[in-house]
Amino acid sequence: MHASRRQATSRLITAVVLGALVLTGCGGTTEAPAAPSPVAATASAPAAEPADKAPFAGTKQFVTIDKAWAEDGLTKLSVRLAEKKVNTQFDTWEIIPGTGKFVTVTMAKDARVLLTVPMRGDDVPGAGRAEPVSTSQAEFVTLLTQLDSRIREGAGVDLSFDGEGRVTKLQSLYKP
Repeated sequence: MHASRRQATSRLITAVVLGALVLTGCGGTTEAPAAPSPVAATASAPAAEPADKAPFAGTKQFVTIDKAWAEDGLTKLSVRLAEKKVNTQFDTWEIIPGTGKFVTVTMAKDARVLLTVPMRGDDVPGAGRAEPVSTSQAEFVTLLTQLDSRIREGAGVDLSFDGEGRVTKLQSLYKP
């Protein structure tokens, strides 16, 4: 009887240890660990960094956009870092605007713009509200300018930057 209890206890301890290894990611794998992503959604750009430097070069950032405009054939955005959290009660995102300064970033000429509701409106036939729809940079500037300021302040976008700090992809976050 004691031997069966020891075996059961031993099995339980083994299961707990293996479970802990799986949950923590420890254990013997022959694959190299994934490189950490340079995403820093809550970090802020260094205040002392000169304007000519690219504070977000090579990263992905989640931001809110104050305004967008075209200048010298390029699209410019005034952005501020923000945070996104999952709202499990409504199966949507909660966007927490940042409090730092707005920073001007430039979009690459071939940057992709993917918009969901509320940034693109509901008038896209055949597309669901949460489905990202490809849009030109000029159309994006027009749509953003037409948005009510309260909606614009509560809308967030994921930006991907190249090594020179230009936006290569903008994707708005769906918010009902």
